[in-house]
Amino acid sequence: MIREVTMYQAVCDGCGKSHINENMGYCAWADGCSAVEDAVDSGWTEIEGKLYCPDCYEYDEETDEYKPKVKED
Repeated sequence: MIREVTMYQAVCDGCGKSHINENMGYCAWADGCSAVEDAVDSGWTEIEGKLYCPDCYEYDEETDEYKPKVKED
C-alpha cells in the first residue's frame, strides 16, 4: 500500500533554496520544527521570524548581530 503524507522543508526566505541534510540524506521532515532545527544545526539562521541559508546572511560587527544580506540587482 502507498499513502500520501505531508512533509516539511526549511526554505530560505532570501533565495528560496531548500535545506537538505547532506549527511543523512533528508530533504523533508515530519514536522516544521524539526525542519527548522536541522537547518539551524547546519548553519542556517532565523532573523526576525524568517529563515536564511548561509549565503543570505552576514554578521554585522556594529550591532553584534546577524542580518540578511542586501540583494544586488
